[in-house]
Formats: sequence, C-alpha cells, structure tokens
Amino acid sequence: MTDTYKGWSVSPPDMCPFWTATGPNYDASYEGPEDGWVDNGEKVEARTYKDLLVEIEDFIACEASHSNITGAGK
Repeated sequence: MTDTYKGWSVSPPDMCPFWTATGPNYDASYEGPEDGWVDNGEKVEARTYKDLLVEIEDFIACEASHSNITGAGK
C-alpha cells in the first residue's frame, strides 16, 4: 500500500521497521560500482505514520527556508 501526503509518496513498514516517504522531485540513479546508488536526498523516514508526517513538514519547511535565504525561485 502506498499513500500520498502533500505530493509525497508514503509507504508503510515492510522489510524495515520504518515508514518511508519520497518527495515529488525525488531522483535516484545507479552510478556504477564505485559510487553505487545516489539520490538527491528528498526522502524521510520515521517509526510512526504521525512522526513521518512531521518529518515531511520539517523537510518542506527547511526547503522553503533555504529557498528564501538563497533567493531561489524569485
């Protein structure tokens, strides 16, 4: 089962004990045996669904704060 919250894809614990979420702009790729899998960091995890929603909100707030500091998107 996969759900969404504010555009984030949310998955319940399956093989690991954590709820996980990836953002709408999440990107990952395999860079070969030396670097392995790399991603842009737009993901969060938490032990409970409620805590996961807090992590998503914190990530969004941090991104908005960073955007305002750098002037990105203006």
